[in-house]
Amino acid sequence: MIDIHSHILPNIDDGSNDPIRSLEHLKGMEEGGITRVYLTSHYFRGHYQYERDEYDAKLNALRDSAREDGLSLDLQSGFEVFIQPGIVQDIQNKCLCLGESSFVLIESELNGLPSDFYSNVYPLLRAGYKPILAHAERYVSIMKKPTKAQDLIDRNIYIQTNAGSILGHYGEKVRQTAWVLLENGWSHFLASDDHVKGDYGTLMEAYQMVASRIDEHTADLLCKEFPAAIANGDKIPYSYVYVQRPKVKRHRSLMERMFG
Repeated sequence: MIDIHSHILPNIDDGSNDPIRSLEHLKGMEEGGITRVYLTSHYFRGHYQYERDEYDAKLNALRDSAREDGLSLDLQSGFEVFIQPGIVQDIQNKCLCLGESSFVLIESELNGLPSDFYSNVYPLLRAGYKPILAHAERYVSIMKKPTKAQDLIDRNIYIQTNAGSILGHYGEKVRQTAWVLLENGWSHFLASDDHVKGDYGTLMEAYQMVASRIDEHTADLLCKEFPAAIANGDKIPYSYVYVQRPKVKRHRSLMERMFG
């Protein structure tokens, strides 16, 4: 499995503040079957804002510690970018993508996607980036109307769902919304969004739950195949679930029955 959303890199955002705890989580991930993790620290201009060199130094230090402990987990760079006017310049200048790919994990205001959300995302698309909206099920506007996720997908925005959401860690409404997105094919990635606040394990548990409630193929798409495509450069379909509805038998009119 591959985790595309985590805050395990220490002392850079609201995630881990202890390198030892970060290393413990990496061990738990490898033991649970995670092979690659993107260390997506928050990047929020004016709040969590830093130079790429600072991020890289912390990433290399964690990689060194992981190797010294005998871990083979693939630690990839990544960021969770808060969408703001002109943010495309920061993404370009600081390479705020997932690894060496053109995919960018993005977020916005949880109380509802703002009216200028798409106008701020469009420059990313025009520049060739592939945005992934993080934890879409937690946005109030999507909770109120889950089909808004489909609208975003139709505008070439991928969707990521938190493992903790389908387990009920963010409340019942978020849990229900998360399952609506998954069951309709309105989510492309299942990830931990781990902040090193408890034991790591939600992604493995969520994988099993999706495999049981939907099917193993869907669980593999969300946790293995689509995440692997990010680094491999493979195409990820925006739509991958097709519902074949039964044909409704039309009753013949009186004239049709009389005259054929």
